[in-house]
Amino acid sequence: MTFKSRLKKAMEEGGFTQAALAKETGMAQSMIWKLVSGNANGTSKLVILSKALGVRPEWLGEGSGPMREGDKNEHQRIGSGPIFGVEIYDGDIRTNTWITVPGLAKSDSCKAYHMTEDTGCSEVPAGTYIVVDSAEEAGNNDLVYASTGKKSSVYRFVRGGVEDFLSVDDSRVPLIPANSVDIKGVIVFLLRGLKKQTSTDKHK
Repeated sequence: MTFKSRLKKAMEEGGFTQAALAKETGMAQSMIWKLVSGNANGTSKLVILSKALGVRPEWLGEGSGPMREGDKNEHQRIGSGPIFGVEIYDGDIRTNTWITVPGLAKSDSCKAYHMTEDTGCSEVPAGTYIVVDSAEEAGNNDLVYASTGKKSSVYRFVRGGVEDFLSVDDSRVPLIPANSVDIKGVIVFLLRGLKKQTSTDKHK
């Protein structure tokens, strides 16, 4: 497993987007993108990065030993900061239902949504809850929540020279000009469902 693969694994398990990880570590978002994309194979801030992700630096940097020290360290990571509630919306309608997220994503401009269909972005399959911060400025390769007419979904923000675009993982799907859609905000936290459980239910 490469450094890029280990970093992606730790981010997915921790529910971190690139924007959220950059905010938690104080690193430039462009550097996080380089690490995730494989354009950089390491960082001098490995310890800070590992601590934020709740993994061992030796594992993240070299793939040496277990991913985490054990349950005690994992519990310390989860409880190391405050948590707060974000209300879940159904479109523009408040549901009076809330999810709790780590304090690193805390913002008065956050809303949560439940994705009932696959989005076209591998990080956000059907069943995922997303927390969207409308005050966060989108950076290159950030996941954003956007409305294209009557439908809202998750896209990857692509910074262009003259014009910015939205994309999904399938390269056959044409890029969408960012100025032609309503970007509701940057996704700062993900809470993924259990795909295995969903698959089992389908066979019952």
